[in-house]
Amino acid sequence: MSTKRMRELESKLTLQQRKAALLLVEKELAPDSESFGKTNDDVAELVGCHVQAIYKWKRQNKAFIEYMNLTADDFLSSHRSEVYRHLMTAVRSGANGSPSIKAIDTFLKRFALLTERQVTEEAETTTGRENDDIQREIAELDSMLDEVQPDAENGGGDTDAEMDRRKSNE
Repeated sequence: MSTKRMRELESKLTLQQRKAALLLVEKELAPDSESFGKTNDDVAELVGCHVQAIYKWKRQNKAFIEYMNLTADDFLSSHRSEVYRHLMTAVRSGANGSPSIKAIDTFLKRFALLTERQVTEEAETTTGRENDDIQREIAELDSMLDEVQPDAENGGGDTDAEMDRRKSNE
C-alpha cells in the first residue's frame, strides 16, 4: 500500500471516520479481534456517531471507501502465508481426498504459470478487389450503356418526360 496515498486519505477523514474504517475492517476480517462479528450499530456506538453516518460513509464517501479498502488490503497481505498454506492443503487433497482442480488452477494463475490466452484475428476488411479491377468494371459498364442507348438521330434519345408527353398526345 502506498503510505503517501494513505496519508492523503487520512487528511480527508475525521478521526471518527478513520476509527470507524479500522473497526469495520476488523469486524469483517479479524476473527481474533474484539470487533469481529460486531454490527454497524456497535461500531457507531464505539466511535460516537449515529449508525446512519456509518452507512452513509460506507456508500457515499469515496475517501472513506478507499481508506477502508487500503486498510483491508494491508490486513490481508499480512495473512498471505496463511492463505498459501490453505491453498496448498487444497492442492494436495481437497474435500474428497483428491487434489482440488480449482486450487491448482488458482495456484498456477497466482504465479503466472497459467494464463488465459485470447487469440484475436483481424478479419480482412477489403473485398479482395483492387482499384484497377473496379475501374475496369466501370469502363465495361459504361461501354455497355453506350451500346444500349440508341442514337439521338433515330429519335431514340427521348427522355422519359418526352415519352410521357407523346403518349398523352396520342
